[in-house]
Amino acid sequence: MQPPWRFDPAQVAYYEKAGWEAYYNRQWLRVFSLMVGLNRAQFGMPWWVAVAAAFDTVRAAQAFAPVDHELATVRSYLARYFAKARRYTGIAATADELAALELNYWVVHRQLAIRRQQDHGDNDIEPLVEAFARLHAALFGKDVTAMRPSAHARALAAVAVDRISGSYTTDVAADWQEVGRQLEAAYRALVTT
Repeated sequence: MQPPWRFDPAQVAYYEKAGWEAYYNRQWLRVFSLMVGLNRAQFGMPWWVAVAAAFDTVRAAQAFAPVDHELATVRSYLARYFAKARRYTGIAATADELAALELNYWVVHRQLAIRRQQDHGDNDIEPLVEAFARLHAALFGKDVTAMRPSAHARALAAVAVDRISGSYTTDVAADWQEVGRQLEAAYRALVTT
């Protein structure tokens, strides 16, 4: 078992960026395939476990996608996912704690995305930075304050995604490149902290 922060930041960033793109295009089979790769790259899961974990994350994403979703259902799938991730890493937080933190980030991100769609100049990312910092701290066994640089970069990636998903981007390709750059910066910050 090795710590979850020993991974290739560029590879993990690629899978997350491509996964977000597939999610917003509702390409569920592609989301599934990318999540298998992410599970192997980030958490070192064996192939068969990565497949099972990908089912959990895709079901969670599908359950969360509608506006009138059941938070308990989403959280249940996320807890199953994190139970698998914990088996192959040094993650100390429980699967339920991680599921709650992941779901909190999803909820906060959606709330801020809706606000930004109504006011494109709304640059308040602090709630999302805080949500990411708490999630990263639990995942990587670090202090919340130490996780803020990675959380800030990941929040900036989410803002670029929001411009695309909210249909107010001026350059879709450039925004997807920004997502990739910010995610790689976030994961580089994690492996060097």
